[in-house]
Amino acid sequence: MNATLLLGMSLLAVLGADAAVLPVIVTGPWTLETGAAVLDLGGKTLEISGPAAFEIAPPTRETVRGEAYAGIPVFNPKAGGWMKGARLKPLIAEECTATGALVPDSLRLKPAPDADTAFTRGVDYDLDPFWGTFGRLDGGAIREGQTVYADYEYTLSRLDSIAADANGALRLVAGAPAPALALPPALNPGETAVVNVFVPAGCTALTDENLYPVDCAPSPAEAEATAETLLPKTLAKLRAGEPLTVVAFGDSVTNGGGVGDRTELWYQNVFVARLKERFPKAEITLHNAAWPGGHSKGYLEAPAGGTYDFQRDVLDRKPDLVTVEFVNDAYLDEEAVQAHYAGLLARLHGAGAEVILITPHLVRPDWLKTDTLKVAEDPRPYVRGLRRFAAENQVALADASRRWCRLHAQGLPYTTLLANAINHPDARGQALFADALMALFPGG
Repeated sequence: MNATLLLGMSLLAVLGADAAVLPVIVTGPWTLETGAAVLDLGGKTLEISGPAAFEIAPPTRETVRGEAYAGIPVFNPKAGGWMKGARLKPLIAEECTATGALVPDSLRLKPAPDADTAFTRGVDYDLDPFWGTFGRLDGGAIREGQTVYADYEYTLSRLDSIAADANGALRLVAGAPAPALALPPALNPGETAVVNVFVPAGCTALTDENLYPVDCAPSPAEAEATAETLLPKTLAKLRAGEPLTVVAFGDSVTNGGGVGDRTELWYQNVFVARLKERFPKAEITLHNAAWPGGHSKGYLEAPAGGTYDFQRDVLDRKPDLVTVEFVNDAYLDEEAVQAHYAGLLARLHGAGAEVILITPHLVRPDWLKTDTLKVAEDPRPYVRGLRRFAAENQVALADASRRWCRLHAQGLPYTTLLANAINHPDARGQALFADALMALFPGG
C-alpha cells in the first residue's frame, strides 16, 4: 500500500466518527475510497462502516460519422464561443453548447458522408474546439448553402452517486451522460446519496474537485424575515387580501431563461404561487419587465415607445412591489452599484413601489474568475455591492447567491443547474430565487 493511500486512510480514521459528511478520498486516476461515519439525517442516524472502494467510469467517448450540416455559416471568431458557427448537435445545451466535450483534433468535415478527402481547417473552415462550434471561411472550398458531413468524437458530463441504504450499505449508481444538466441518478426507496461524483466532459482523472460529499449537518438558519419592516405595505395587502401589483424587473432569467416557455417554472410565478399559499386571501397581479441579454442601465435608458420602455413596462403598471434581478449587472463593481442602484431605487420609490433586490445565481466559473465549482462565497464585487447597498439603504434583499453557494454542500456542482451550461438556471435554479424571495416573508 502506497504512502498516499496510507495518509488518506489515516485521514478517514480521524474524520470517520460523527462526521457531517462521509469521508472520501481519491486513490487513483479513477478510484476513490470512503471511510466510516455516523450521519444524522434530520433526526435519523445512519451508520456507515468503512473503508469501501469504488471505481468510477471515465466519460464515455462517443463516435459520430457522416453527420450532415446544411448551409453552415461563416465562422465568426469575434462572437461568443457558442455563437461562432454551427453547433455540433450532441453538444447542444439549450441555446449554447457544452464546453470541453469535443475530443481535440477529432473533427473532420467532408463533402460527402463516405468521402476519402476532407476539408482543411484554417483554409476551408475554422473551429472553436472548446465550444464545439465551426463555420466555413470566405474563399475556402465550402460553398454557401452546401451540406457538409462531420466525423468527430465527444464526451458528455455525468453525475454519479454513492448511495447508502437504511443499514449503511453503500453502492455506486451511475448517472446519465448529458451535455448540461447532468442529473443525479434515481435511487432505490430508502437510499440516501452520501457522496456525488462529478465527471465532466473531457475529464482525464479524478481529483478532489470531482468529489461532492453531501453535508448532512442542519442547513444554516434562514435570516430573519424582513417584510414587516422593509415591505410593510406589501405585507399588509397580502394579509388583508387587497389587490397587490408586482412587477418582476430583470433580464433573461426573469424571461424564463433555462426553462423556456414553461412559465409556471419562472421564479416570479413560483414566488407568487407560494405567496398565495401562505396568504390565502392574497389578490396578486404579476407583470414581467424582462430584457433578455440586457442590463438594468440599458433598460432605464432605452427610448420611450421601444421594445423595452422602463416607464411603460414598470412605472406605468403602478406597482406595489418591484423585484429586481439582473445577473447582467454583474459588470458593475461595488462602488458603481451604489451610484447606479441609488438612481433606480429613487425612481421606483418615486412611483410608490417597495423593492426587493435579488442577488444573482452563479455562472460559468471562468466568468466568475474562479477555478472551482465549490464556490462557498460569491466572488463578484457586484454581489458585495448589492448586499452593501441593501443594508445601507434599508432595502429588502433576496440573497439567491447564498443559496447557489450552498449547492456544493448538497452534493451538487452548481453548473449542473445551468440549462445552457453558461448562465440560465433550470427549474431547480429558478426555484432557488423563489426560496430567497419567500424567506423575506413571515408566516401568514
